[in-house]
Order: sequence, then structure tokens, then C-alpha cells
Amino acid sequence: MKCPFCKSDNGCALDDSQTCWCFRVIVPDDMMALIPLQQKGIVCVCQRCIEFYCTDKIGFLKTFDLV
Repeated sequence: MKCPFCKSDNGCALDDSQTCWCFRVIVPDDMMALIPLQQKGIVCVCQRCIEFYCTDKIGFLKTFDLV
């Protein structure tokens, strides 16, 4: 599965084990709101993008043309 922001593999393990690393991570609500409507509830954001967003929100938004 691909991250909706950077388009790289998000490391989702849900299909294999019914659990995923993302179940143990808090994704900020304002970041979740940036996921395109047609992808909401069916994609996982990658750990790298979550960390980028949490440490440099403005940089993240500029990198992915979200401002």
C-alpha cells in the first residue's frame, strides 16, 4: 500500500497479520484531514511522513504542495 503523501510503501501489515504498526501510532487529526476524500479510510500514512509532519508541519505542507 502507498502513502497518500509521499507515494512510497507505507509498510502496512494489515493484510498479513490483521495488525499494523499504525495501530500503535497517533496520527494527528489535522494530518488525517489532508488525506484526499476518495482515499480516507482505505490508506495508511507512512511512518516517515507522520514524523515529518509532527516535527515540521509547515515544511511537510510545502513539500507536498498542501498550502
